[in-house]
Amino acid sequence: MDHPSPANPASLVLAREPFASEGPRWVVARAVRELVVRYGFLHEGERGLTAAMFDPPAGAFLVARRGDATGPPLGGVGVRALHPDRDPAVGEVRRLWVDPDQRGQGIARRLMGALEVAALDLGLSSLRLVTGDRQPEAVALYRATGWELADLDPAQYGYRFTKELGGPQ
Repeated sequence: MDHPSPANPASLVLAREPFASEGPRWVVARAVRELVVRYGFLHEGERGLTAAMFDPPAGAFLVARRGDATGPPLGGVGVRALHPDRDPAVGEVRRLWVDPDQRGQGIARRLMGALEVAALDLGLSSLRLVTGDRQPEAVALYRATGWELADLDPAQYGYRFTKELGGPQ
């Protein structure tokens, strides 16, 4: 699939899509490719994402497209219950990615806002995520949108962030 062409940000459509469908698979493949380029490898904790993790009732995957739900994916993000049996209100954000040609247009912010709504719909009230030290734009986004830095784990190349959504307890 070719890179999507730029268009008016007002025409952005965000929708939940089954994780095994074309949009999420396309987004995740590009996110993985970018992680490998940035870090030289894919950390073991970044492998093994499955549809069961991101499809209801355990999770949701959002895809951003231009125009309508049939346009090419511009980005996406997933959320899932981190430990559904032990602590069903805690979720994990995975694979936020926006096409490099589309960055700087607010797509990631819109995806994260819609993700918070999806998380609340799933009964999640607290979110966690990890991003790497070679992703300064991601760190800046999370800090600017109310995420709290929980800690830095240099051994895992990661910043750990949390966000309380104020939903069901």
